[in-house]
Amino acid sequence: MNNRRGMMSSLLTIGAASAAIYGITKGVQNGTFQRLPETISNTLNSPQVQQLTQPLQNLVNNQNTQQLNNAVQQGTDNLQQQMGINQNNQ
Repeated sequence: MNNRRGMMSSLLTIGAASAAIYGITKGVQNGTFQRLPETISNTLNSPQVQQLTQPLQNLVNNQNTQQLNNAVQQGTDNLQQQMGINQNNQ
């Protein structure tokens, strides 16, 4: 029984790979893949996609700004501590 399942699985895998190869070959022949990058670019620049991705971009930018502010504050704190130590030593 297991042997039949393995054989069926292998046949399905070969069939899927063959279909993919056939589709890619046809796509290359009729020029579909030459237009694909332009189609993807146009899709990503559409207003609907921009509206969807804008909150994510804002979130990432906000996190980057917070990280930068934290780093600057930490550097300022460290500098103030070092200056305080140096002033006490003089």
